[in-house]
Amino acid sequence: MNVLPLYPHDAFGFPTGLLLGTLIGFAFGFVLERAGFGNAKNLAAQFYLTDTRVLKVMFSAIATACAGLALLSGLGVLDLSLVTVPETFLGPHVVGGLLLGAGFMISAYCPGTGVVAMASGKWDGFWSIVGVMAGSLLFGFLYGPLEGFYKSGAMGSVTISQATGIPFPVLAAGVVAMAIGAFLGAEKLEAIFAPKMGKAVPAANSSLRNRQFATLGTLAALGLVAWVAVPRVRPVAAAKPFARIDPLDLAKEVVSDPQQLWIVDLRDPKAVAPAERIPGTATLPEGTKPAAFAATLPPTRTLVVYAQGDVAALPAGFEAFPGEVLALAGGFDAWKREVLATPQPPADPTPALVAEFRTRSALNGYFTGAAAAPPPKLVVKAVAPSAAPKKGGGC
Repeated sequence: MNVLPLYPHDAFGFPTGLLLGTLIGFAFGFVLERAGFGNAKNLAAQFYLTDTRVLKVMFSAIATACAGLALLSGLGVLDLSLVTVPETFLGPHVVGGLLLGAGFMISAYCPGTGVVAMASGKWDGFWSIVGVMAGSLLFGFLYGPLEGFYKSGAMGSVTISQATGIPFPVLAAGVVAMAIGAFLGAEKLEAIFAPKMGKAVPAANSSLRNRQFATLGTLAALGLVAWVAVPRVRPVAAAKPFARIDPLDLAKEVVSDPQQLWIVDLRDPKAVAPAERIPGTATLPEGTKPAAFAATLPPTRTLVVYAQGDVAALPAGFEAFPGEVLALAGGFDAWKREVLATPQPPADPTPALVAEFRTRSALNGYFTGAAAAPPPKLVVKAVAPSAAPKKGGGC
């Protein structure tokens, strides 16, 4: 039974999560410092190919994580569908990566190693973080003109395994093989370029290195064995009627807990601009049949599908999805009308209508970036006092 990740499985609450994240952050910084990543000379040596410890440390961490995730998921301990995957914006991410690389080469620090150097009392680390903050502030001022590009190339929360159709354990084994090849190649480059720069070739512990290679290879192999040998209990549900979800309800779910949803656009990806999709949407990779794509989605999330209008019937394969399947009522047309269009204040405001207007304005601002309009003021109608009873005569 899946027990990992711990937080999505309610193993602890938000305050405990913050505490654990802080402790892990300190541990990560300690490891970086011990690896020599608080020294700009060690980091800059990577670019001169005289000391490739950055490649070795970071790539070994990536390969270990991939192989470990593959093994744990194959054994049914880890639910990969609950691991947070940020949205991919292809063009902006490529440009951002190039800018980060350029900043790394100029300062010899990335944000993480800059913080480590600053914590170690190094002024160059301090000024690198000041530069990061200044760049972030500048981006905030320039966000308006850059917003179109910033949101371009949206691919949704998609992994390489989903995009290529390669099972994750096979992909993890490939990453391990790539890492081993990169480590051996890096040692050859150090032996060539270090003497040319008048530097000593970094000492290599072949015995320790080979044991690490063997450990990584064993993890990758066990992950493949678990993937093949351990049966996955995944009951196939018969074709069933699917329910519908209101655009406002979907918008609330996207804002509050997007990791509990698979959102799939059934329209042709080539015919729809990225701006015409709901944030977090996954599209069918080119050449992939809907049934094959649905089979890659673990049933631990709710599957939400939408088209331009109402979805009359689910594609083959989606009907048999073991988890809950919902269709967006009214499709993307309803999403634009209910969420993206500027909400109009009620003509006759009541507490209930004002609360609904606040919700619509907040969601509209979240998805469009528009400033929320002030809510209308409640009009309290004056109640005329009842006439005093007439005093009658009598004895």
